[in-house]
Amino acid sequence: MDHEFGSNQLGEDQVGWDWFSIQLDNDTELMLYLMRRKDGSVDPYSSGTLVNADGTSKHLDLKDYRVEVMDRWKSPGAAPNYPMKWKVMIPRRTSSWKSVPAFPEQELITNRSTRVTYWEGAVGIAGEFRTNP
Repeated sequence: MDHEFGSNQLGEDQVGWDWFSIQLDNDTELMLYLMRRKDGSVDPYSSGTLVNADGTSKHLDLKDYRVEVMDRWKSPGAAPNYPMKWKVMIPRRTSSWKSVPAFPEQELITNRSTRVTYWEGAVGIAGEFRTNP
C-alpha cells in the first residue's frame, strides 16, 4: 500500500524523493527510494529493500544501487519539472531495467486533502534481473 501523507518530513536541504515499488515476473520485489536535495545530489540516507522469491530480504544502501533519470515531464500548470522515466541498476547482480511511464501526465494535485502536488503513476518495467550475485 502506498499513500502520501505529506512532505513535512523533508529536511531543510531536501526537495523531494523518487520512490519505486517493483514486482518482477520472477516473484522478486524491490523497493527503493532516493531523497533529492536542493543542490541536485541524492541524500546518502536513501536506501531500499530487495525481497527474493523465497521471502528472504536484503537491505540495500545507496552504494548498492544506482538510478539514472532518463526523462522528465513539465507540469503545464505548475513549476515542477518531474523525473518520470528511470534506469535502475544493481551492479552487484549485473541487473538493470527501465521504468517507463504508461503516459506522462500523472501529476496528482491534492488541494482538497494533503495539499501536496507530485508526480506518481503506472509504469512498465523492462530489463534483466539476475537472481545470483
